[in-house]
Amino acid sequence: MYQAGIYCRISIEEQKKASEYSNSIHSQIQMAKDYIADHSDVVEVKIYADDGASGSNFERAEFRRMLADIELGIINMVILKDVSRLGREHIDTNYYLGKYFPEKRVRVVSILDHYDSSVATYNELLEIKTLLNDMYLRDTSKKIKTIIQTKRSMGEYTPKEPPFGYVKSKTIRNHLEVDAYAAKVVSRIYRMYLSGFGCTVICRVLNEDHIPSPAKYKKEVLNSGYAWKTGKGLWTPATVRGILKNPVYMGAIVLRKYDKPSYKLSYRKAIPLEELELVPDSHEPIISKEDFEKAQEIRKEHRVPYFDKNKEPHKYVGLLFCGKCKTAMRKRYLASYNGYDGYMCGFHQKMGQNYCELNHITFEKLDELVVFAINQQLKQMKSDLKNMESHMAQRKPETDKQIAGLEKKIEKNAEYRKKAYEKFMDDVLTKAEYLELKQIYENENKQYQKELQDLKKTEQEQTETVRDAEKWLRNFSRGKLTVKQLSREILSEFIDRIYVYPNQKIDIYFKFVSENGSTKK
Repeated sequence: MYQAGIYCRISIEEQKKASEYSNSIHSQIQMAKDYIADHSDVVEVKIYADDGASGSNFERAEFRRMLADIELGIINMVILKDVSRLGREHIDTNYYLGKYFPEKRVRVVSILDHYDSSVATYNELLEIKTLLNDMYLRDTSKKIKTIIQTKRSMGEYTPKEPPFGYVKSKTIRNHLEVDAYAAKVVSRIYRMYLSGFGCTVICRVLNEDHIPSPAKYKKEVLNSGYAWKTGKGLWTPATVRGILKNPVYMGAIVLRKYDKPSYKLSYRKAIPLEELELVPDSHEPIISKEDFEKAQEIRKEHRVPYFDKNKEPHKYVGLLFCGKCKTAMRKRYLASYNGYDGYMCGFHQKMGQNYCELNHITFEKLDELVVFAINQQLKQMKSDLKNMESHMAQRKPETDKQIAGLEKKIEKNAEYRKKAYEKFMDDVLTKAEYLELKQIYENENKQYQKELQDLKKTEQEQTETVRDAEKWLRNFSRGKLTVKQLSREILSEFIDRIYVYPNQKIDIYFKFVSENGSTKK
Protein backbone atom coordinates (compact mmCIF):
# COMPACT_ATOMS: atom_id res chain seq x y z
CA MET A 1 0.00 0.00 0.00
CA TYR A 2 1.36 3.40 -1.02
CA GLN A 3 1.02 6.37 1.35
CA ALA A 4 0.67 9.24 -1.14
CA GLY A 5 1.36 12.93 -0.82
CA ILE A 6 -0.21 15.23 -3.43
CA TYR A 7 2.15 18.06 -4.39
CA CYS A 8 0.76 21.16 -6.16
CA ARG A 9 2.35 24.46 -7.08
CA ILE A 10 1.38 27.64 -8.89
CA SER A 11 3.59 30.67 -9.53
CA ILE A 12 2.69 34.27 -8.79
CA GLU A 13 2.22 34.95 -12.50
CA GLU A 14 -0.26 32.08 -12.80
CA GLN A 15 -2.00 32.89 -9.57
CA LYS A 16 -5.66 33.92 -9.61
CA LYS A 17 -7.01 33.29 -6.15
CA ALA A 18 -10.71 32.58 -5.71
CA SER A 19 -10.79 30.97 -2.25
CA GLU A 20 -8.31 29.23 0.04
CA TYR A 21 -6.41 27.88 -2.96
CA SER A 22 -6.37 29.28 -6.46
CA ASN A 23 -8.46 27.58 -9.14
CA SER A 24 -5.36 25.97 -10.62
CA ILE A 25 -4.38 24.47 -7.26
CA HIS A 26 -7.90 23.07 -6.97
CA SER A 27 -7.65 21.47 -10.39
CA GLN A 28 -4.28 19.89 -9.56
CA ILE A 29 -5.67 18.44 -6.32
CA GLN A 30 -8.76 17.10 -8.04
CA MET A 31 -6.68 15.48 -10.80
CA ALA A 32 -4.57 13.69 -8.18
CA LYS A 33 -7.64 12.61 -6.20
CA ASP A 34 -9.15 11.13 -9.38
CA TYR A 35 -5.94 9.18 -9.94
CA ILE A 36 -6.01 7.83 -6.36
CA ALA A 37 -9.69 6.81 -6.75
CA ASP A 38 -8.70 4.64 -9.74
CA HIS A 39 -5.87 2.87 -7.86
CA SER A 40 -6.82 0.70 -4.88
CA ASP A 41 -3.18 0.37 -3.69
CA VAL A 42 -2.80 4.13 -3.12
CA VAL A 43 -4.03 6.04 -0.05
CA GLU A 44 -4.05 9.84 0.22
CA VAL A 45 -2.13 11.01 3.29
CA LYS A 46 -1.37 14.72 2.84
CA ILE A 47 -1.69 17.61 0.39
CA TYR A 48 1.23 20.01 -0.09
CA ALA A 49 0.22 23.21 -1.91
CA ASP A 50 2.72 26.00 -2.66
CA ASP A 51 0.37 28.75 -3.82
CA GLY A 52 2.22 31.66 -5.39
CA ALA A 53 5.69 30.02 -5.38
CA SER A 54 8.20 30.20 -8.21
CA GLY A 55 9.54 27.00 -9.76
CA SER A 56 13.00 28.54 -10.13
CA ASN A 57 14.17 27.26 -6.73
CA PHE A 58 13.19 24.62 -4.19
CA GLU A 59 13.13 26.77 -1.04
CA ARG A 60 9.33 26.51 -0.79
CA ALA A 61 7.56 25.95 2.52
CA GLU A 62 5.26 23.11 1.43
CA PHE A 63 7.92 21.38 -0.68
CA ARG A 64 10.30 21.35 2.31
CA ARG A 65 7.49 20.01 4.51
CA MET A 66 6.94 17.20 2.00
CA LEU A 67 10.65 16.29 2.09
CA ALA A 68 10.53 16.22 5.89
CA ASP A 69 7.58 13.81 5.78
CA ILE A 70 9.48 11.59 3.33
CA GLU A 71 12.44 11.49 5.73
CA LEU A 72 10.07 10.54 8.58
CA GLY A 73 8.48 7.79 6.51
CA ILE A 74 5.01 9.39 6.58
CA ILE A 75 4.68 9.20 2.78
CA ASN A 76 6.35 6.94 0.22
CA MET A 77 4.68 8.28 -2.92
CA VAL A 78 4.39 11.71 -4.58
CA ILE A 79 1.68 12.56 -7.12
CA LEU A 80 2.11 15.55 -9.47
CA LYS A 81 -0.01 17.04 -12.21
CA ASP A 82 3.14 17.28 -14.32
CA VAL A 83 6.89 17.64 -13.79
CA SER A 84 6.81 21.45 -14.08
CA ARG A 85 4.84 21.55 -10.79
CA LEU A 86 7.84 19.98 -9.05
CA GLY A 87 10.13 22.67 -10.48
CA ARG A 88 11.29 24.38 -13.63
CA GLU A 89 14.98 24.58 -12.77
CA HIS A 90 16.67 21.81 -14.80
CA ILE A 91 19.54 20.65 -12.55
CA ASP A 92 17.69 20.41 -9.21
CA THR A 93 14.56 18.90 -10.78
CA ASN A 94 16.71 16.17 -12.32
CA TYR A 95 18.37 15.59 -8.94
CA TYR A 96 15.08 14.95 -7.17
CA LEU A 97 13.61 12.77 -9.93
CA GLY A 98 16.78 10.88 -10.83
CA LYS A 99 18.53 10.54 -7.46
CA TYR A 100 16.69 11.71 -4.32
CA PHE A 101 13.31 10.00 -4.81
CA PRO A 102 14.81 6.68 -6.03
CA GLU A 103 17.26 6.60 -3.10
CA LYS A 104 14.40 7.17 -0.64
CA ARG A 105 12.32 4.55 -2.49
CA VAL A 106 9.57 7.06 -3.12
CA ARG A 107 7.25 6.34 -6.02
CA VAL A 108 6.65 9.37 -8.24
CA VAL A 109 3.65 9.74 -10.56
CA SER A 110 3.41 12.63 -13.03
CA ILE A 111 -0.12 12.32 -14.44
CA LEU A 112 0.04 14.42 -17.61
CA ASP A 113 3.54 13.15 -18.43
CA HIS A 114 2.30 9.52 -18.16
CA TYR A 115 5.26 8.82 -15.91
CA ASP A 116 5.24 6.32 -13.05
CA SER A 117 8.59 5.50 -11.42
CA SER A 118 7.31 2.09 -10.29
CA VAL A 119 7.04 0.89 -13.90
CA ALA A 120 9.55 3.09 -15.70
CA THR A 121 12.95 4.56 -14.81
CA TYR A 122 13.69 8.25 -15.10
CA ASN A 123 14.31 8.41 -18.85
CA GLU A 124 15.81 10.77 -21.39
CA LEU A 125 12.39 11.98 -22.58
CA LEU A 126 11.46 13.25 -19.13
CA GLU A 127 14.90 14.79 -18.71
CA ILE A 128 14.38 16.69 -21.97
CA LYS A 129 11.06 17.94 -20.62
CA THR A 130 12.73 19.32 -17.46
CA LEU A 131 15.23 21.08 -19.74
CA LEU A 132 12.34 22.61 -21.68
CA ASN A 133 10.78 23.74 -18.39
CA ASP A 134 14.09 25.39 -17.50
CA MET A 135 14.12 27.13 -20.88
CA TYR A 136 10.55 28.28 -20.22
CA LEU A 137 11.65 29.71 -16.86
CA ARG A 138 14.53 31.58 -18.48
CA ASP A 139 12.28 32.84 -21.27
CA THR A 140 9.65 34.04 -18.78
CA SER A 141 12.30 35.86 -16.73
CA LYS A 142 13.61 37.55 -19.87
CA LYS A 143 10.08 38.55 -20.97
CA ILE A 144 9.26 40.06 -17.57
CA LYS A 145 12.51 42.07 -17.61
CA THR A 146 11.81 43.22 -21.16
CA ILE A 147 8.24 44.28 -20.32
CA ILE A 148 9.40 46.23 -17.26
CA GLN A 149 12.24 47.93 -19.13
CA THR A 150 9.92 48.78 -22.04
CA LYS A 151 7.45 50.39 -19.65
CA ARG A 152 10.23 52.34 -17.96
CA SER A 153 11.68 53.47 -21.29
CA MET A 154 8.23 54.97 -22.01
CA GLY A 155 8.41 56.94 -18.77
CA GLU A 156 6.34 54.61 -16.55
CA TYR A 157 7.25 54.18 -12.87
CA THR A 158 6.73 50.43 -12.36
CA PRO A 159 7.50 49.88 -8.62
CA LYS A 160 4.37 49.56 -6.49
CA GLU A 161 5.27 52.31 -4.01
CA PRO A 162 6.03 55.80 -5.39
CA PRO A 163 9.01 57.64 -3.87
CA PHE A 164 8.45 60.21 -1.10
CA GLY A 165 7.40 63.45 -2.82
CA TYR A 166 5.22 61.77 -5.45
CA VAL A 167 1.95 59.87 -5.74
CA LYS A 168 0.78 57.68 -8.59
CA SER A 169 -1.71 59.24 -10.98
CA LYS A 170 -5.29 57.98 -10.81
CA THR A 171 -5.84 58.68 -14.51
CA ILE A 172 -2.52 57.80 -16.21
CA ARG A 173 -1.15 54.33 -15.45
CA ASN A 174 2.26 54.26 -13.68
CA HIS A 175 2.67 58.03 -13.98
CA LEU A 176 4.08 60.05 -11.08
CA GLU A 177 2.42 63.25 -9.90
CA VAL A 178 3.90 65.68 -7.39
CA ASP A 179 2.62 65.48 -3.81
CA ALA A 180 2.70 69.15 -2.78
CA TYR A 181 3.45 68.66 0.93
CA ALA A 182 6.11 65.95 0.56
CA ALA A 183 7.71 67.77 -2.40
CA LYS A 184 8.31 70.81 -0.17
CA VAL A 185 10.10 68.58 2.34
CA VAL A 186 12.30 67.11 -0.44
CA SER A 187 13.14 70.62 -1.72
CA ARG A 188 13.99 71.69 1.83
CA ILE A 189 16.36 68.71 2.23
CA TYR A 190 18.22 69.64 -0.94
CA ARG A 191 18.42 73.34 0.00
CA MET A 192 19.86 72.50 3.41
CA TYR A 193 22.34 70.01 1.97
CA LEU A 194 23.54 72.43 -0.73
CA SER A 195 23.89 75.12 1.98
CA GLY A 196 26.37 72.94 3.89
CA PHE A 197 24.17 71.06 6.35
CA GLY A 198 25.03 67.37 6.83
CA CYS A 199 22.54 64.50 6.77
CA THR A 200 22.53 64.14 10.56
CA VAL A 201 21.74 67.84 11.09
CA ILE A 202 18.99 67.69 8.47
CA CYS A 203 17.46 64.72 10.31
CA ARG A 204 17.58 66.54 13.61
CA VAL A 205 15.84 69.62 12.17
CA LEU A 206 13.11 67.58 10.46
CA ASN A 207 12.45 65.56 13.60
CA GLU A 208 12.36 68.65 15.81
CA ASP A 209 9.84 70.22 13.38
CA HIS A 210 7.73 67.04 13.64
CA ILE A 211 7.92 66.31 9.92
CA PRO A 212 6.74 62.69 9.43
CA SER A 213 9.31 60.35 7.90
CA PRO A 214 8.51 58.86 4.44
CA ALA A 215 7.30 55.55 5.88
CA LYS A 216 5.11 57.22 8.53
CA TYR A 217 3.76 59.73 5.98
CA LYS A 218 2.74 57.01 3.50
CA LYS A 219 0.99 54.92 6.13
CA GLU A 220 -0.60 57.51 8.42
CA VAL A 221 -1.14 60.55 6.16
CA LEU A 222 -1.67 59.10 2.68
CA ASN A 223 -3.29 55.91 4.05
CA SER A 224 -1.73 54.01 1.15
CA GLY A 225 -1.59 50.67 2.96
CA TYR A 226 2.20 50.92 3.15
CA ALA A 227 3.48 48.05 5.34
CA TRP A 228 5.49 50.10 7.85
CA LYS A 229 5.82 48.19 11.13
CA THR A 230 9.26 48.93 12.57
CA GLY A 231 11.13 51.97 13.84
CA LYS A 232 9.97 55.11 15.64
CA GLY A 233 8.92 57.00 12.52
CA LEU A 234 11.92 59.33 12.76
CA TRP A 235 14.11 60.67 9.99
CA THR A 236 17.50 58.94 9.79
CA PRO A 237 20.65 59.82 7.83
CA ALA A 238 20.09 56.75 5.61
CA THR A 239 16.64 58.05 4.61
CA VAL A 240 18.04 61.48 3.74
CA ARG A 241 20.91 59.94 1.75
CA GLY A 242 18.41 57.83 -0.20
CA ILE A 243 16.52 60.99 -1.22
CA LEU A 244 19.72 62.85 -2.12
CA LYS A 245 20.89 60.16 -4.56
CA ASN A 246 17.56 59.31 -6.25
CA PRO A 247 17.39 60.61 -9.87
CA VAL A 248 13.59 60.42 -9.79
CA TYR A 249 13.53 63.89 -8.16
CA MET A 250 14.93 65.52 -11.30
CA GLY A 251 12.14 63.96 -13.38
CA ALA A 252 14.00 60.84 -14.56
CA ILE A 253 13.10 57.14 -14.54
CA VAL A 254 15.86 54.59 -13.91
CA LEU A 255 15.81 51.76 -16.45
CA ARG A 256 17.73 49.29 -14.28
CA LYS A 257 19.09 49.72 -10.74
CA TYR A 258 20.61 46.26 -10.23
CA ASP A 259 22.65 43.63 -12.04
CA LYS A 260 21.58 40.02 -11.52
CA PRO A 261 24.10 37.30 -12.51
CA SER A 262 21.41 34.70 -13.26
CA TYR A 263 17.64 34.34 -13.36
CA LYS A 264 18.12 31.40 -10.94
CA LEU A 265 19.70 33.55 -8.21
CA SER A 266 18.15 35.99 -5.75
CA TYR A 267 21.48 37.85 -5.38
CA ARG A 268 21.74 41.23 -7.12
CA LYS A 269 24.32 43.99 -7.20
CA ALA A 270 23.49 47.72 -7.20
CA ILE A 271 24.65 49.64 -10.28
CA PRO A 272 26.68 52.78 -9.36
CA LEU A 273 24.72 56.03 -9.69
CA GLU A 274 27.00 57.38 -12.42
CA GLU A 275 26.40 54.25 -14.55
CA LEU A 276 22.59 54.22 -14.35
CA GLU A 277 20.59 54.45 -17.57
CA LEU A 278 18.01 57.22 -17.19
CA VAL A 279 14.87 58.22 -19.11
CA PRO A 280 14.73 62.02 -18.60
CA ASP A 281 11.62 64.22 -18.46
CA SER A 282 9.32 61.31 -17.54
CA HIS A 283 7.39 63.33 -14.96
CA GLU A 284 7.43 66.72 -13.25
CA PRO A 285 10.76 67.28 -11.44
CA ILE A 286 10.99 68.48 -7.85
CA ILE A 287 14.73 69.27 -8.04
CA SER A 288 16.58 70.80 -10.98
CA LYS A 289 19.23 68.73 -12.77
CA GLU A 290 21.90 71.25 -11.74
CA ASP A 291 21.03 71.02 -8.03
CA PHE A 292 20.93 67.22 -8.19
CA GLU A 293 24.41 67.07 -9.75
CA LYS A 294 25.77 69.54 -7.16
CA ALA A 295 24.43 67.29 -4.40
CA GLN A 296 26.25 64.27 -5.91
CA GLU A 297 29.54 66.18 -5.97
CA ILE A 298 29.15 67.03 -2.28
CA ARG A 299 28.31 63.40 -1.46
CA LYS A 300 31.53 62.19 -3.13
CA GLU A 301 33.64 64.57 -1.04
CA HIS A 302 32.13 63.32 2.23
CA ARG A 303 32.93 59.61 1.89
CA VAL A 304 35.59 58.84 4.54
CA PRO A 305 34.23 55.77 6.38
CA TYR A 306 35.76 54.15 9.49
CA PHE A 307 38.77 56.55 9.72
CA ASP A 308 39.51 59.30 12.21
CA LYS A 309 40.86 62.80 11.59
CA ASN A 310 44.42 61.43 11.30
CA LYS A 311 43.29 58.95 8.61
CA GLU A 312 43.96 56.08 11.03
CA PRO A 313 41.66 53.03 11.08
CA HIS A 314 39.12 52.93 13.90
CA LYS A 315 40.27 49.70 15.61
CA TYR A 316 37.01 49.28 17.54
CA VAL A 317 34.72 49.64 14.49
CA GLY A 318 31.94 47.07 14.51
CA LEU A 319 32.69 46.14 18.14
CA LEU A 320 31.90 49.23 20.24
CA PHE A 321 28.27 50.17 21.03
CA CYS A 322 26.34 52.45 23.35
CA GLY A 323 24.91 50.41 26.20
CA LYS A 324 21.78 52.61 26.34
CA CYS A 325 20.56 52.71 22.71
CA LYS A 326 22.81 50.00 21.19
CA THR A 327 24.06 52.40 18.48
CA ALA A 328 27.69 52.22 17.32
CA MET A 329 30.10 54.50 19.20
CA ARG A 330 32.03 57.06 17.13
CA LYS A 331 35.42 58.69 17.56
CA ARG A 332 35.22 62.23 18.89
CA TYR A 333 37.91 64.93 19.13
CA LEU A 334 37.56 68.28 20.89
CA ALA A 335 40.50 70.67 20.49
CA SER A 336 39.33 72.72 23.49
CA TYR A 337 39.24 69.78 25.90
CA ASN A 338 41.69 66.95 25.32
CA GLY A 339 40.31 64.91 28.23
CA TYR A 340 37.10 64.47 26.24
CA ASP A 341 38.83 62.86 23.23
CA GLY A 342 37.44 59.35 22.87
CA TYR A 343 34.30 57.54 21.76
CA MET A 344 30.77 58.96 21.92
CA CYS A 345 27.32 57.41 21.36
CA GLY A 346 26.71 57.78 17.62
CA PHE A 347 22.98 58.42 18.07
CA HIS A 348 23.62 61.21 20.59
CA GLN A 349 26.25 62.76 18.32
CA LYS A 350 23.89 62.67 15.33
CA MET A 351 20.53 63.49 16.90
CA GLY A 352 21.23 65.19 20.23
CA GLN A 353 20.40 64.61 23.89
CA ASN A 354 16.66 64.16 23.28
CA TYR A 355 17.40 60.81 21.60
CA CYS A 356 20.11 59.35 23.85
CA GLU A 357 21.99 60.70 26.84
CA LEU A 358 25.61 61.82 26.67
CA ASN A 359 27.62 58.60 26.84
CA HIS A 360 31.35 58.61 26.18
CA ILE A 361 34.66 57.01 27.14
CA THR A 362 38.21 58.25 26.59
CA PHE A 363 40.69 56.39 24.38
CA GLU A 364 43.03 55.65 27.30
CA LYS A 365 40.31 54.45 29.65
CA LEU A 366 38.77 52.12 27.05
CA ASP A 367 42.10 50.50 26.15
CA GLU A 368 42.97 50.11 29.82
CA LEU A 369 39.67 48.40 30.67
CA VAL A 370 39.74 46.14 27.60
CA VAL A 371 43.31 44.95 28.28
CA PHE A 372 42.48 44.29 31.94
CA ALA A 373 39.35 42.31 30.96
CA ILE A 374 41.22 40.21 28.37
CA ASN A 375 43.94 39.34 30.88
CA GLN A 376 41.32 38.37 33.47
CA GLN A 377 39.56 36.27 30.88
CA LEU A 378 42.75 34.45 29.92
CA LYS A 379 43.57 33.78 33.57
CA GLN A 380 40.11 32.31 34.13
CA MET A 381 40.35 30.29 30.91
CA LYS A 382 43.57 28.60 32.03
CA SER A 383 41.82 27.42 35.17
CA ASP A 384 38.68 26.37 33.26
CA LEU A 385 40.73 24.50 30.66
CA LYS A 386 42.58 22.50 33.29
CA ASN A 387 39.30 21.56 35.03
CA MET A 388 37.61 20.66 31.75
CA GLU A 389 40.44 18.41 30.55
CA SER A 390 40.40 16.59 33.91
CA HIS A 391 36.63 16.15 33.76
CA MET A 392 36.72 14.86 30.17
CA ALA A 393 39.46 12.35 30.99
CA GLN A 394 37.39 11.00 33.90
CA ARG A 395 34.18 10.83 31.85
CA LYS A 396 35.60 9.33 28.64
CA PRO A 397 35.56 5.60 29.66
CA GLU A 398 31.94 5.88 30.77
CA THR A 399 30.93 7.86 27.66
CA ASP A 400 32.62 5.34 25.34
CA LYS A 401 30.79 2.52 27.16
CA GLN A 402 27.43 4.29 26.76
CA ILE A 403 28.02 4.95 23.04
CA ALA A 404 29.00 1.34 22.39
CA GLY A 405 25.93 0.11 24.28
CA LEU A 406 23.54 2.31 22.30
CA GLU A 407 25.10 1.32 18.97
CA LYS A 408 24.68 -2.35 19.93
CA LYS A 409 21.01 -1.81 20.84
CA ILE A 410 20.35 -0.06 17.50
CA GLU A 411 22.02 -2.89 15.60
CA LYS A 412 19.99 -5.54 17.50
CA ASN A 413 16.71 -3.71 16.86
CA ALA A 414 17.48 -3.54 13.14
CA GLU A 415 18.07 -7.31 13.18
CA TYR A 416 14.82 -7.91 15.13
CA ARG A 417 12.89 -5.81 12.63
CA LYS A 418 14.40 -7.78 9.74
CA LYS A 419 13.44 -11.09 11.36
CA ALA A 420 9.90 -9.84 12.00
CA TYR A 421 9.57 -8.94 8.34
CA GLU A 422 10.80 -12.40 7.31
CA LYS A 423 8.23 -14.02 9.63
CA PHE A 424 5.54 -11.81 8.13
CA MET A 425 6.54 -12.88 4.62
CA ASP A 426 6.47 -16.53 5.77
CA ASP A 427 2.94 -16.00 7.21
CA VAL A 428 4.21 -16.68 10.75
CA LEU A 429 3.07 -13.17 11.78
CA THR A 430 -0.06 -11.38 10.67
CA LYS A 431 0.23 -7.95 9.09
CA ALA A 432 -1.10 -6.29 12.25
CA GLU A 433 1.42 -8.14 14.42
CA TYR A 434 4.27 -7.23 12.10
CA LEU A 435 3.29 -3.54 11.97
CA GLU A 436 3.02 -3.44 15.77
CA LEU A 437 6.50 -4.96 16.20
CA LYS A 438 7.91 -2.71 13.48
CA GLN A 439 6.53 0.36 15.26
CA ILE A 440 7.99 -0.77 18.61
CA TYR A 441 11.46 -1.29 17.11
CA GLU A 442 11.33 2.03 15.25
CA ASN A 443 10.26 3.95 18.35
CA GLU A 444 13.01 2.35 20.42
CA ASN A 445 15.61 3.09 17.76
CA LYS A 446 14.50 6.72 17.55
CA GLN A 447 15.08 7.05 21.27
CA TYR A 448 18.45 5.27 21.07
CA GLN A 449 19.50 7.44 18.11
CA LYS A 450 18.59 10.60 20.01
CA GLU A 451 20.54 9.50 23.09
CA LEU A 452 23.51 8.56 20.89
CA GLN A 453 23.38 11.87 19.04
CA ASP A 454 23.21 13.83 22.32
CA LEU A 455 26.21 11.96 23.75
CA LYS A 456 28.33 12.50 20.63
CA LYS A 457 27.26 16.15 20.40
CA THR A 458 28.23 16.81 24.03
CA GLU A 459 31.57 15.10 23.50
CA GLN A 460 32.23 17.08 20.30
CA GLU A 461 31.26 20.40 21.93
CA GLN A 462 33.62 19.75 24.84
CA THR A 463 36.45 18.85 22.46
CA GLU A 464 35.87 22.01 20.38
CA THR A 465 35.73 24.14 23.54
CA VAL A 466 39.08 22.78 24.70
CA ARG A 467 40.60 23.29 21.25
CA ASP A 468 39.37 26.91 21.05
CA ALA A 469 40.64 27.64 24.55
CA GLU A 470 44.05 26.19 23.69
CA LYS A 471 44.15 28.38 20.58
CA TRP A 472 43.45 31.50 22.62
CA LEU A 473 46.07 30.65 25.19
CA ARG A 474 48.72 29.88 22.54
CA ASN A 475 48.24 33.40 21.15
CA PHE A 476 49.16 34.83 24.55
CA SER A 477 51.84 32.40 25.64
CA ARG A 478 54.24 35.33 25.91
CA GLY A 479 52.47 36.54 29.06
CA LYS A 480 50.06 39.33 29.90
CA LEU A 481 48.66 41.53 27.13
CA THR A 482 49.65 45.22 27.29
CA VAL A 483 47.95 48.34 25.91
CA LYS A 484 50.69 48.70 23.29
CA GLN A 485 49.97 45.18 22.01
CA LEU A 486 46.22 45.83 21.70
CA SER A 487 45.48 45.84 17.94
CA ARG A 488 42.52 45.59 15.61
CA GLU A 489 43.47 41.96 14.85
CA ILE A 490 43.39 40.94 18.52
CA LEU A 491 40.10 42.75 19.14
CA SER A 492 38.29 41.27 16.12
CA GLU A 493 39.57 37.76 16.84
CA PHE A 494 38.62 37.57 20.51
CA ILE A 495 35.84 40.10 21.19
CA ASP A 496 32.27 39.88 19.90
CA ARG A 497 31.11 43.31 21.11
CA ILE A 498 31.64 45.94 23.80
CA TYR A 499 28.87 48.04 25.37
CA VAL A 500 29.75 51.39 26.96
CA TYR A 501 27.64 52.88 29.74
CA PRO A 502 27.68 56.31 31.49
CA ASN A 503 30.53 56.94 33.96
CA GLN A 504 32.87 55.05 31.60
CA LYS A 505 31.69 51.55 32.53
CA ILE A 506 31.93 48.79 29.93
CA ASP A 507 30.47 45.36 29.31
CA ILE A 508 32.58 43.00 27.13
CA TYR A 509 31.27 39.91 25.36
CA PHE A 510 34.02 37.54 24.25
CA LYS A 511 33.81 35.15 21.30
CA PHE A 512 35.11 32.47 23.64
CA VAL A 513 33.72 32.84 27.14
CA SER A 514 34.95 31.37 30.39
CA GLU A 515 32.48 29.86 32.84
CA ASN A 516 32.05 33.30 34.38
CA GLY A 517 30.55 34.71 31.15
CA SER A 518 31.07 38.30 30.00
CA THR A 519 33.38 40.66 31.85
CA LYS A 520 32.08 43.94 33.25
CA LYS A 521 34.24 46.82 34.41
